Amino acid sequence: MRAPRLDDLFPDGLPIDVSWDTWQVGQSIFVPCLNTAKAIAQAEAVARRKGYTLVTRACIEDAHLGVRIWRRT
Repeated sequence: MRAPRLDDLFPDGLPIDVSWDTWQVGQSIFVPCLNTAKAIAQAEAVARRKGYTLVTRACIEDAHLGVRIWRRT
C-alpha cells in the first residue's frame, strides 16, 4: 500500500486516487466509503486548493455506501 498523496481521498484509511486535473465541470464520481463525512471534508479541501466548487451527497449506489461528488466550477 502506498502513502496517500496530497490530492488523494482516504476517508477509510486507503488512498483513493481522483484525477482532479482531468475532471470536467459537470462530471461526477462516486467514492465508496464508510466515513462519508470525512470523504466530503477531504474532497472540499482539495477543491479549495484547486479553486473548484463541488456538490457532494452521501448516498448508496449499487448497495455500496459512499459519496457522489460533482464538479460545479
